[in-house]
Amino acid sequence: MRIILGKFWEIGIIAFHRLPQMNQKIVILAFILGGASLGMFLGFYMGKESGFSEGEGHYASTAGKGDTKEVPGGDNEKKPSKGDGENYSRTDSTKGETSSRRTPRDKGDPSSFRPKIDPPADLVQAMTSPDLINRWGAFLDAVRTLDENNVEQVVAAFETLPSGYERNMEMRLLMQAWAEFDPKAALSYAQALENSESRLAITEAMTAWGKNSPDAALAWINENLEETEANRQGYLPGVISGIASHDLDRANELLLSLEDRNARWQASNLLAQRYLEKGIEEAMTWASSLPNDDPNFRNGLLGQVGAAVAKRDPESCSKWVKSLEPGEGCNRVVSALVAQWSRKSPPDAAKWAGSLEDSATRVHGMTQVVNYWAFKDPAATAKWLNDYPRTEETDPVLQTFVNRVTSREPQTAADWANAIMDNNRRDASVRQVLRNWSRLNVTAAEAWRVANAPHLPVAGGEVKGFPQP
Repeated sequence: MRIILGKFWEIGIIAFHRLPQMNQKIVILAFILGGASLGMFLGFYMGKESGFSEGEGHYASTAGKGDTKEVPGGDNEKKPSKGDGENYSRTDSTKGETSSRRTPRDKGDPSSFRPKIDPPADLVQAMTSPDLINRWGAFLDAVRTLDENNVEQVVAAFETLPSGYERNMEMRLLMQAWAEFDPKAALSYAQALENSESRLAITEAMTAWGKNSPDAALAWINENLEETEANRQGYLPGVISGIASHDLDRANELLLSLEDRNARWQASNLLAQRYLEKGIEEAMTWASSLPNDDPNFRNGLLGQVGAAVAKRDPESCSKWVKSLEPGEGCNRVVSALVAQWSRKSPPDAAKWAGSLEDSATRVHGMTQVVNYWAFKDPAATAKWLNDYPRTEETDPVLQTFVNRVTSREPQTAADWANAIMDNNRRDASVRQVLRNWSRLNVTAAEAWRVANAPHLPVAGGEVKGFPQP
C-alpha cells in the first residue's frame, strides 16, 4: 500500500510542476481548503464520539430550584434543591456514591466555564472607583442582598476586577455571603480559582458553612476530601473559624486535634481573632492554657496574642507577662509589649523591663528596650544603662547598645564594649568595634586601642606609626 501511494505521489508532483504557474496556485488553494474542511469534519465527528461538550463542566446550586450553572470539572447531574436535605455531595469520583475530590483540571479561570452574564453597569462602575470606601461599599451592598436569583450577576461583577491580592476583600465578602445560602456552589467556584486565591476563597466559604451548619460542613469534609487537602487548602481552618463564632470550646478542641502543623497554625490565627473579639482577658487565658506538646506552636501563638493585647491595653499585657512561666513564650510577649511601648514612651518601657523579677526575662526585656531606644536617643539610653551595676548578667544588654551605636558613634561604642564584664565577650566586642572604626578613622581607632586595650592586635593589621605589639 505504501509503494502504491508513493507512486501516486511522484506522478502528482511531476504533473503539478508541468502545470502553468496560475494553475499551480489554484491547486495549492484547493488543497488548503480541502484540508481545513476535512479537519473540521474529523474534529466534530471525534467530539461527538467522545461525548464531550462545552456544557459538561458545571456546578449545581443547591439553593432555590436547583438550577445548574457551569464551572470547570463538574458533571451533568442536577443537584437537589435545598428542600431535598443537606446532600451537598458531587458525583465526579469513583470513590463511593458521592465525592467532591478535585483534579488538576478544576483549576483555571472559572468565568471561562460559566454562562456569559452582563454584570450590573452601576455596580461595575462603582467597583472601578479608586476610592476604596465607595468600591467596597458598593460591593457590600450587593452581597447583603445576595441570593440564588442575583448571584450570577454579582459574580460577573466580581470577575471584572483584576485577579490577585487587590480583590481579596471582595472575595471574602462574596464567598461568605454566597455560602450563607449555597455553600456547595460557593465551594465549587472557589475550587476553580488559581491557587493564590483558591485557598482564601475556600476558607471564607467554609467559615460561613461552619458557622451555620458545622456538623454538615464537617461531614462533607470527611466524605469528600483527603486529609491533606482538608488541612492544607483551608477547609478545616475555615470550619474551625466558623464554629468559633458561637462555640469557642468546640473550636479549640478541633484545633488541638489537628496534626498538620500548617493547618494548625492557620486555624490558630483565625481562632485567636475570635478570642480577641470576645475580649483580651479571654484571649490571654486561652493562649496561656495551650498545651506545651508543640513549643514552637505555643510560643508563636503567645507572641501573636501578646502583640494584639499590647496594642490594645499595654498595662494588661504587662501584668500578663508576670503571670507567664519564664521562657521563649514569655519572651515573645515581652518583645511584643516593648515594641509597642517603646514607640510611645521608651523610658516607661525601660522602667518596666528593668523591674521584672526573673533575671532571664529582665535581661531579654532590657535588651529589647535598648534595641529600640538606642536607635532614637543613644544618650538617653546610655544614661539609663548607667543606673544598673555592671554584671555579666547585663553583658547582653551592653552588647546590644554597642551594636546599635557602632556606625554612628564608634568611640562611644568602644567605651561601652570595654565595660562588658566577661573577658572573652568584651575582647570580641572591642575588636569588632575597632575593625569598623578603622575603616572610618584608623588613626583615632588605633589611638583608642593603645590607651584602653593594648593587649589587642591592631585592627586590620599594622598601621603606620602604630606598630603591632
